[in-house]
Formats: sequence, structure tokens, C-alpha cells
Amino acid sequence: MPSASFCGPGYVSAICVLALGVQVAAQPASPPNLPGPTGPFPVGTTSFHVVDDTRTESFVATPEKRQVQVIAWYPAAEGATGAAALYLRAGLAEGRTFAELMRRPEDAFDYLARVETHAMVDAPPRQGYRSPVLLFSHGYTAIASSYTALLEDLASHGYTVLSIVHPYEAMAATLADGRIVTMLDAGKQMRQGIRDVLGEWEKEDETMAAVTKAANEAERLRLLRGYLSTLTITGNALERWVKDTALVLNRLPSLSAGPASRMATGLDLSRVGAFGHSMGGVTAAQFCVEDQRCRAGLNLDGIPQYGPMIDTPINRPFLMVYSGREGRLGASDVIYSRAAKPYIRVDVADTLHNDFSDMVLWGGPLAGRPIFGKRPGNDTITATRQIVREFFDQELRGRPSGLLAGGTNLPGVRVVR
Repeated sequence: MPSASFCGPGYVSAICVLALGVQVAAQPASPPNLPGPTGPFPVGTTSFHVVDDTRTESFVATPEKRQVQVIAWYPAAEGATGAAALYLRAGLAEGRTFAELMRRPEDAFDYLARVETHAMVDAPPRQGYRSPVLLFSHGYTAIASSYTALLEDLASHGYTVLSIVHPYEAMAATLADGRIVTMLDAGKQMRQGIRDVLGEWEKEDETMAAVTKAANEAERLRLLRGYLSTLTITGNALERWVKDTALVLNRLPSLSAGPASRMATGLDLSRVGAFGHSMGGVTAAQFCVEDQRCRAGLNLDGIPQYGPMIDTPINRPFLMVYSGREGRLGASDVIYSRAAKPYIRVDVADTLHNDFSDMVLWGGPLAGRPIFGKRPGNDTITATRQIVREFFDQELRGRPSGLLAGGTNLPGVRVVR
């Protein structure tokens, strides 16, 4: 298994738990209560797939085209009714793959399959409303469903959020033909392509600690450029995820049937933002480097920023949210402050990397493990929702943010412009 030094840039928490080697007694597991959406709109959700005929899937031996699953969250029509979507959108495979990594019984996370979201499956979209679009990417090998509380809340405030599930590099993903693929190979080991990416991150913690301690910008840039120059395989993964993101955006106008098509007719593609957690946040930033359709980007604790953004101005608004991880605070500032206009930094005290997902509420086998900060989980979710929503409200809707301007106090949250 990987060493503790791998629990850095965008690492899935299961692997970090194993790396820490902490033995904690199993806790009784009951389904967590997801906090309800705070916006005025009912929420609908649907899923669809897009296929890239120009790319061959690199994680399988038999040639097939790259395909991407998208889970959409959107404002539903007034008075809409329907069945609530289940929390685990890829079913038990998400929890059972996670349990395999943690060396827990196969059914250790099956209790999550009983959790329902606050969104209605295939509900009709709100009529006469043009919704801004937010493209979201999960963390590297993360559970795509574990960001539901944030995504459905954004939809309740009038956004359509397209959660892009990057196959084989997510805990589990559903393909168009119904197959479920995971980050594990037939021998229930991490796929070799994933191991190759993670192998490049071995010195990341010590490098980021040196960057944050460096006395001046020139030294920080030297250290970062040196480290980034070693990340060839990671760069390929980042390129793959950015292409997935562009593919989804490209295909929206051509969705021709079913609930996804009805949802797509109400999108305002002149107001597009990108965000993500961990590797997903890094992907959002690189997407904004490459695609002018991105009007604003946000990164939830993905450190450092891979790719060429270190020397590439994007001249668009960007917000970086840092957790309280030791040796990471401010590590990407020298990149974003030179590239973005404006660059806004937000520090959330008493949090760790995984606090920006729903996992902070899961309990069960995760209870007592040192992968979450001291801040109460619901408080972190509330703060994350407000930070993300106010940033995109400001940049895509022209609604100035009191929080980001420093006029609104959110306990434990520090804003730096």
C-alpha cells in the first residue's frame, strides 16, 4: 500500500486511511442525514453518457471509445413530483470498492445504499428559466456520489450542475451499456495506470512544505516548476480529465431525447463555470486555461496546480479554497495570483482534505479515523456551500458577494484577495 506521503494532492480518503495505518474499532453504521438544499427551487436529477469518437480508452485492453457518465442536478419545475434519487448513483459498487480498499467487510458501506437525496429522478426542468452551468469533477479515485450535498444545493439556487464521472479513475462509474467499472482491476488491486499517477506524487508533501516556507516568489516558482516537470503521467491524466470536461460541454446542444435533452434546453451556455475537489479542482483550473467558455473557476483544496497554468495567464476570476492541511496552505498562490484576474483565496480553519465532501457525515467505518478536521461536518458543508455559491453568483450572475468582499463574517473562514 502507499505511504502516508501519498495523502496529498487529490488522494481518495480510503487510501489515506490505509496509509495512516490507524486501527479503529468498527462503529455501528446508520444512514447519514444529508442536509437539505437551502435554495427556493425544487431539484431534479438525471444522468446521461457521452462518447468521444476521437479517443480510445487507455484503461482497457480491448479497444473501445472513451465514454463519460454525467450526473446532472438542475432546478425542477414548480410542483414537480417524483421518486427521490438514491445517494449512491453507481449503486453498491461505490461503497464496496471503498470497503475493499479499506480492508473492511464487503458490506461495510452498504448502509449508504439506503440514503435518499433531496432530488427527484428525471423531474421536468423549470420552464422559462435559463440556468447557468457548472461543470464539476470529483477527486482522483474518489466516490463521485460523495459530493451530493453541495451539488444539489447549488441546483436549488438555480444552477445546473453537471457532475462528470471520470471512468476507471473514480471509485465506480456506470458506462452507457450498463457496465459498472471501478478503480480496481480484476485482481482487486489499484489499476496500474492509477498506480503510475500516484507514484509521481511521492515527494509532493515535502515539496509543498518547502514551497510554503520559501522566502520569496522566485524560490516558490523554482520549486514548483521543478516538481511539475516530473509529472508526465499526472499531466496525461489531467489532459484526459480536461478533455472529458470539454466533451460534456460540447455535446450538450446535441442531446436529442429523454430527460437529459429536456434539461439541456434550459441551459445558458454563455454562463459556464468549472469547479471540483482535489484533482477535480486542478482540472477545473486547467479547463479554464484551455477553454474560453469557462467564465470562472474554483478549486476545493487541490494542491498544487498541475499543468502549464504556472506560466499561462487566464485573465478570468478564480477562487482557491484551502483546508487546514499542514504544509499546504498557500502552496498554489504564486500560480493563481499570476494567472487569474482576480484571484481570491479562502482558508477554512480546522478542516482537512476530505471535509469538502459528504464523507465527513458518513460515520460507520470512518468514525474516529484522523482524516477529518475538528470543525463539525455540517458546519463545513454549510460553509462550503456558501463559498461556492457566492463566488459563482458574483462571477456568473453579477451579484456581489458580501463574504468574498470581507463584509460578511463566516466563523473560521478567512478571505484573502
